[in-house]
Order: sequence, then C-alpha cells, then structure tokens
Amino acid sequence: MAGHTSHDLPPTFKALQVTSADAPLTVTDLPTPTPTAGTVLMRPLFSPIIAYADEIFANGNPRGYPYPSPMVPGTNAVGRIAATAPDTPRLKPGTLVYTSGVLRGRDSTSANSTPVLHGLFMGFAPEGQALMQGEWRDGTWAELVKLPAENVHVLNEDILIKKLGYRVEDLSYLSTLAVPHGGLSDAGLRTGETVLIAPATGSFGSAAVQVALAMGAGKVIVMGRSQEKLDKVVEGAGARAVGVVITGDVDADAAALTAHGPIDIYFDISPQVASAGPDTFSHIKSGIAALRPGGRMSMMGGILGDVQVPYSLIMGKGLTLRGTFMYTREQMDSLIRLVETGMLSLGEKAGVQSTGKYTLGEWEAAFKAAAREAGPGKSTSFVPNTE
Repeated sequence: MAGHTSHDLPPTFKALQVTSADAPLTVTDLPTPTPTAGTVLMRPLFSPIIAYADEIFANGNPRGYPYPSPMVPGTNAVGRIAATAPDTPRLKPGTLVYTSGVLRGRDSTSANSTPVLHGLFMGFAPEGQALMQGEWRDGTWAELVKLPAENVHVLNEDILIKKLGYRVEDLSYLSTLAVPHGGLSDAGLRTGETVLIAPATGSFGSAAVQVALAMGAGKVIVMGRSQEKLDKVVEGAGARAVGVVITGDVDADAAALTAHGPIDIYFDISPQVASAGPDTFSHIKSGIAALRPGGRMSMMGGILGDVQVPYSLIMGKGLTLRGTFMYTREQMDSLIRLVETGMLSLGEKAGVQSTGKYTLGEWEAAFKAAAREAGPGKSTSFVPNTE
C-alpha cells in the first residue's frame, strides 16, 4: 500500500474487522472507497491499541461499549494522505497527518456536543449511533481509512522528523496526550498555577503531568496508591513535580496536598473499576477539599457510577466542577503546536516506550501486549502500512 496515491489506489484493501465480541477478529478485504466532499482517505502507519482492547472487541465485550457490527476498530492514527476530494485543496497525497477519532455531527450546534469515538464507542444517543452505523463505521486498523476532513491534522514533517528528530511512530502518542490536554484546556490552566493530578500513575494520568507542565503549570502534585510508581512519575517530570500517596484517609490526604501550597486545578482521571470499596474514590474528596477558594476541578475519568462530593464545601469555596469528554479540533491543533515548538516532548525524550508494533493479523498478541504493558509512557500500535 505504501506506493499508492490518489491516482493509484487498489480496488480493495485489508482491514481488521470485528463481527461479534464473542468471535475472533478477522483480516478481510474491503472495497476501496472513493473520497467524496468533505472526506479524505488515509494510509495509517501507526494506530495505537488501547490497553483494554480485549475487553471491548473480544471476550464478550465485558465493558459494554456500544458499537455496530461488522466494524473495523481503531480510533486514532498517524499516516499519510492517500486520496482527497476537490474541496480539501490543502491536503495533498503523501502529506503526514494525524487523525483524531473524536467524531461530531456536522450539523451539531455546539463544539461541546457529546462526540463518539471512531471505531470504538458510538454512545447511546441516536445522533451518535447514526454516525457510526452509517458513514463512519470503519476505523484505523486497516490499510486505508475514510475520514472526515475536519478530523485530519497536518503534521509538520520538516520540524517534527527532520529538526526535532522524532520517528513517525513517536507521533502516535499524541492520542494519549490529547485527552488530558482537552480537560486542562477546558479548566483554563494559566501559567504558574498549581495542578493536582489524580490518579497520576496510569497512562493518561502520567501524560497529564507532562501536558500540564508544557502548558505552563508552576507546580504539579501527583497522587497515586503506589509510592514506587509515584516516584517514577515525579522523577520523569522534574523539579516542578511532587508526589502524595493516597492513603484512603480523606482529611490526612487533603492536609498532605495543601502542605504544598494553594491548588488551583484538580484534574481527575479516575479509571473505571470493576467494584468500588469505601476508599476507592477517597482521593476525589481529598482533591476537592484541597482546592483553593475559587479553584477548578476537571473530570475526565471513566467512573460509571455516582460519587459522593462535599456539597457545602464546594458551595462555600465557590469551586467549579467541569466535565470534559475528549477534546475539540482546536485543542488538538494547540497540542500539536506544543510539540512542534519543543515545549512538549514525545518518544524517548519523554520516556515513552514502544511496547510492540504488530501487523493486523497479529491482533491477539497485540491485544495481550497492550494489556500487559499498560502504564505510564507505554505505547502499543498496529502497523497497517510500512514505508
């Protein structure tokens, strides 16, 4: 596929397809689409694999993610434009691009309408389901993918590859960084502010530390249950980061946080848990209690149930709690600028490790590697095309 252009596309391409979460995925041949107005075709080079892919596309989908079938999974990717429509004159075949899997209806009245995730999650609203059951059913785990032109972000190859020395595969980590960048942007992070990130020892939490510092945070306080994991995150972040262990004692943990000074923003990225005990979300109460008067909380976690919050404290201190699901196109462009200007590092410069690169046919091994190697600075990808 590497040599094809808009004038030389094959009649079919290979894609990894899921027909049922109870059946094995299969590599199948699909007809090559023709780009119509507002769309482009991309050849994915590196498409990230989420750590819990085997809990969505296999083993009966225990996470319960709704998606149509058959479907080609895959949400984000770095690749090259293969073909364009006449109304996308800036996008040329061969251009290095990043595709964001955050899909919104073009007739949406708000940039903050709840999106769906391409090749992963079609949500529960009829509007979102219509997007993935129809035009945008198939994602990036394929040799070719049709994309909305507005989801394609041009990457400056001269700066990123030639000047900064990144490999193309390093750029796929943008998919992890983009999530906390969306929440911190919505929270209005300003230069010099102190940010609390909890939990900070997972893939998105540790990425949030790097993003907050790149956006100008004066200090980042990281929370986690493992002292060893916290130490690694703090070491990687540098002198502006400090760690606080989650003990489950709300008052004691809040005191440990405020010992580091007034906290402007609390960024919560709590993961989905199979079963919650009485202390599972104690850090949320501690984090809210530690915010300064007028402080802000950004909620981007995967908690599905209800969580108790200190109502009177929120009211009395005039706190703002804001939820963010993913990010906007403008925020993605802003993140890319942080990388292109050298303010935010990728790859080995940021301690990010590639834990495996797999062909589409190696999906079983890829899913196992993604789950096994989940954690701070880890990246597992499919490589549908090579250069």
